[in-house]
Amino acid sequence: MGRLSKSVSPHFRAILAGNRSEEVVGWCRTRSPEAHLQDLCGGGRATPVLLSNNAEDRLFAPDAALLYRQALHGAGCRVETMIHEGIHAMAELPGMLGFSDAVATSSPLWSRVLAFLDANLKPGAAPPPPPPPALSFQLRQPEASVFKNYVPVYLDFDSWPSPRVQPSSYRLRGDALAPPQARDVAAPSPPPKAEECTRRLAYGPDTGFSGGVPLLSPFVSAAAGVQIKSYRRAINSSSAALFVAPPQAAPLRVCGIPNATFHASSSMDRFQLAARVFSMAPNGELELLSFGARDVWHRGPDPPCLRPDGITDERGTPRGLVGPPRRYLRPDDVRDNWDVPAGGAGEVVVRMAALCTDVPAGNAVALGLSLHDPTRAAANSDVALRVDVGCCGASALWLPVVGASGGAAL
Repeated sequence: MGRLSKSVSPHFRAILAGNRSEEVVGWCRTRSPEAHLQDLCGGGRATPVLLSNNAEDRLFAPDAALLYRQALHGAGCRVETMIHEGIHAMAELPGMLGFSDAVATSSPLWSRVLAFLDANLKPGAAPPPPPPPALSFQLRQPEASVFKNYVPVYLDFDSWPSPRVQPSSYRLRGDALAPPQARDVAAPSPPPKAEECTRRLAYGPDTGFSGGVPLLSPFVSAAAGVQIKSYRRAINSSSAALFVAPPQAAPLRVCGIPNATFHASSSMDRFQLAARVFSMAPNGELELLSFGARDVWHRGPDPPCLRPDGITDERGTPRGLVGPPRRYLRPDDVRDNWDVPAGGAGEVVVRMAALCTDVPAGNAVALGLSLHDPTRAAANSDVALRVDVGCCGASALWLPVVGASGGAAL
């Protein structure tokens, strides 16, 4: 892979520290793959590109792979995209375990890669292959296992974003999620009071949510169908919250990138929120569908709908969260997590990993929230950290729901 430039380590440390100076930003932009799109695909070359990110390898932010796909497509590339399918791990693990390369290359995932290479690299009299669909998602199913001769099912989309996928919001209401159809038919009601729906979370690793084994569990889930599960009865209510929607009357197909928006107020400038989307069975078993976390490095103004007396930390020190908004920084990279809409209330937006799966009839969509994520380092791990999350305004889980006309597997 060659020897790293001496400039890499100090700039990498600066990025992790939230340094957004012009020098650091310029260094990143020069080395960004998006800076070379015209060299790759411009001039009518229509270069074929296979874009694949692993099930959980941190090469991309949750939605960066799809954004990069859009940039490649706009530059004229012919892009085939594979999202969160574990292709890298499927290449590496068999060799690490002492198996032959045939074990990896015989998997359905690698058959797509080899077909792409054959079609675009081998000369022949056959006409060039038709352009690939804009995006293919592998539909996650319980029986999905490369060890059972399982043939993956894909959903193909001719364009992305697709009109077949509609964002559906599940609003936070106390300990519940109000699905879109419930709000559509319900009579208007006054907004809940802050004390009725504000949840206070304390920092601590004992949340009750299982993250599985970092790096390994997401791959095992993708390759062998072994799901990461938690249980409602085990959730620690002081350090975690679970918001549950009504059970599904019919299967719900979700395909795309889920996001969650929270109105939050923190006892300290730095904090983080970790969100998880579950399919909850009637017995309280929580199957992890997607997860993500965001760090807030410089806290902005507080939502007016939270507790008017402000929040104190564990030591009883008032933090003065009510009053004139503080000056805050808003860098535009993935590590900034504080957005301020026109109304002035602080919002934290958590982007989660792409998914394509079904929530069965009888199961409920659930949203888990905590200040601790076992798969990553926290912006603030002080045990005195307290964060209030309110159900006011736009606090909601947004799911990319495939409509009835677009739910057929291809």
